[in-house]
Amino acid sequence: MKIFYYKDPAGNFGDDLNEWIWDALAPGVWNDAAPTNFSGIGTIIGPTMPKAKSWVVFSSGAGYGPAPDGFGGKDWDLVCVRGPLTAQVLGLDKDLVVSDGAMLLSQVPGLEPLPESERHGVVFMPHHHALYTGAWQEVCARAGIEYLDPRADSRATLQRIRSAKLVVADAMHAAITADALRVPWIPVTTSREISTFKWLDWTLSLDMPYEPVALPQSTAAEAVRSATLPFYAYDFALDDHSVPGALAHYRRDRARKASRSWPLRRNIGHGIYKHGLLPLVRSRAFGRLRHRLDERRMDRATEALRRAAGARSYLSADAAWQRAVGELIFRLETAVRSHAPG
Repeated sequence: MKIFYYKDPAGNFGDDLNEWIWDALAPGVWNDAAPTNFSGIGTIIGPTMPKAKSWVVFSSGAGYGPAPDGFGGKDWDLVCVRGPLTAQVLGLDKDLVVSDGAMLLSQVPGLEPLPESERHGVVFMPHHHALYTGAWQEVCARAGIEYLDPRADSRATLQRIRSAKLVVADAMHAAITADALRVPWIPVTTSREISTFKWLDWTLSLDMPYEPVALPQSTAAEAVRSATLPFYAYDFALDDHSVPGALAHYRRDRARKASRSWPLRRNIGHGIYKHGLLPLVRSRAFGRLRHRLDERRMDRATEALRRAAGARSYLSADAAWQRAVGELIFRLETAVRSHAPG
């Protein structure tokens, strides 16, 4: 099988797990020239999936658009999906709901959960897009919390998550991998881009709620970006963290993006932000004002991050974790037997 996943040129922690986890769990069955595509970790089920002779869907999620043409047909082996919201919007049987494939990390040699006595420190990972305009590394330094770069090597980052006492997660897979390695985690949001639908999809698969702590933007440029996100497609964070609220937002978002006027509206909105507002905020003319605003924002973000690290932490129940891991192992073995050569 050929592994298909979203690849950010700068790197993105959750997506980058696909580069090595599947070979670690099922060595010798992956081939970039294979006619069958395998979709694993990530919000992959959508219109960007390329045409292939056949597809295997294992623990992937929906969230950014409708499924591709022919999804679920005779050339599709739907092994399992990330959570109940993905199953509902795609019209799939509940039996296909298991959890995110990154929950299998504890099965990779060298990533077994550590006892609490061997773990130390609090770490924070922002969403990789928060790095465009945010100052979260500086905020972490001021708050006395260790910063984890979502663009760094995923294996080295996992070892630090594994050895942490607590993970504060803006990036969803920082929380998922923490839970997989039995490290408590706290969900936060740094912008309107953080998808309530995606987070709920995963937390519900393990019988957990999703109640994130909202952090203020860390710079003036980040505040401008967050405020303009709804105008060019990235308005995903909701005040209503209920299933009906997430499903209603998903359907509204799909309808908006299906309209003929959407491409023009999106391009205009993004153009105003990228070529108008952002350069203005970053211009030399606003340098002194920007510096003062950024200092105030970083102070507020620092205090908010400190408070967030003391909020209620989460960890799936051992029974739910064991059930998800066991079912994922069984279904991965079944998929490999069905599609591996020989």
